[in-house]
Amino acid sequence: MISKTDCIEPRDDRRHSPGEGSLPLWNESYWFPVYDPEKKIGIVTRIGILANQGEANLWMFISHNGKIVHTQNDLHCPVPEGDIDNLQLKDVTYRCLEPLRKWQILYDGGDYACDLIWEAVCPAYLYPTEDGARTDQAPHHLEQSGKVKGTVTIDGVVYELDCMAHRDHSWGGERDWSKMPTWTYTSCEFNEKLSFNAVKISQDADTHFKVGFFWDGEHVMGLEDFDIELFTNPERTRQTGASIWVVNEKGARLEVEAKVLDICALTIGPTQVNDAIVEFRSGDEVGYGIIEYGFQMVDRKI
Repeated sequence: MISKTDCIEPRDDRRHSPGEGSLPLWNESYWFPVYDPEKKIGIVTRIGILANQGEANLWMFISHNGKIVHTQNDLHCPVPEGDIDNLQLKDVTYRCLEPLRKWQILYDGGDYACDLIWEAVCPAYLYPTEDGARTDQAPHHLEQSGKVKGTVTIDGVVYELDCMAHRDHSWGGERDWSKMPTWTYTSCEFNEKLSFNAVKISQDADTHFKVGFFWDGEHVMGLEDFDIELFTNPERTRQTGASIWVVNEKGARLEVEAKVLDICALTIGPTQVNDAIVEFRSGDEVGYGIIEYGFQMVDRKI
């Protein structure tokens, strides 16, 4: 059965507030990765809000020709005011022009900047949750494929971008990176009618939590099954590529090979989070997106 997405409402895209029973690390975050293969320019940016801690965090990476050329990352910002009409943290601003449909991503870092319009190409997919699960205790999480147009300024030079892109929005539960021994998150946009997302969180060598979605140009649906074989350096500290297969709710299988182009690396306490900009290939289809590889830097067993 094709997953229903009509339970998602525009108000779900707005900011949420933790309740009295919320967890200490109750989280809300907005994340946008963009890669233009013609210009070889990538943007990975995230605003995360830990409201009960009175703290927010900012990620802003700019990649060009396979190298990180600029960052503005700060894990200890004050909680931003207002809603998604003008969500601002330091020099980064997200403006929602239409919930679930259209966003503007702005960054003003002098010689490094961006002004991008992100527009959805498919409905948002909301990860399944237990019936009646309260957001104070259980995370809600939506994923969505899109396209981007606009400009990126690198060392004073302005580039026009026109490419596929992705985003996610999560709220509720908690975001304690250190509680996940290791994980692999994948988002891939081949074109406006073919994309997927797959997440594999491993508690140990035999225990895995899996979730993801598939867009076939007609339906947004969940994944019946999938697996990700991640390739890394010998020290297992940086991903180099992956072999992936996914089966969607229609029973269609897609096999994909991935090659890492650049890595946006961030250390959060004991946790290493590597957001790799990746080229994906499946037959004649070529796409781009992210493979995020996260792990604990001490006592890794997976």
